[in-house]
Amino acid sequence: MMRTTDDLIRMGTPTGVKQARLLLDFSQLTHHHAGLTEQLAQLVYSRLETNNRAASVREAFERLRWDIRIRMSNDLVPLMGRALLYAHPDLNGMVQLNSVPLDEALGMRVSEKKLPGDYARRLEWRDGRPLTDAPTQVMKKAARSVRPAQAELFEVAG
Repeated sequence: MMRTTDDLIRMGTPTGVKQARLLLDFSQLTHHHAGLTEQLAQLVYSRLETNNRAASVREAFERLRWDIRIRMSNDLVPLMGRALLYAHPDLNGMVQLNSVPLDEALGMRVSEKKLPGDYARRLEWRDGRPLTDAPTQVMKKAARSVRPAQAELFEVAG
């Protein structure tokens, strides 16, 4: 089953206006530019062809922003990185991540230690399980849509 950025956004439980706005902006961006996460993934994979151990989400983000000539807030870089690893967990441990407040809202955390052979610490679920595992039921939430034009971003189905 393919994981999507919509799935990640639906799991989000923002704790403030700034996080809610960031998720909304990301949702709008990924719907106006379908395949954005896949384009980012391709840039990271191509970087890994020359350096099979590590790649930079920031570098790929900047290249993507330049190639498709759109304005994207730098605040989206951490969220793009998390969406990338959520959709492509095989890249986990190959890109550098720093903990951000949004991790809690997404039910994720950056591991405390690097695994042997990894370039960087891995992204994992808040309870310490690997990102390849499905999120726990507590982290999931029912939403009608993440598309702002169709419904409120964080409207819970009743």
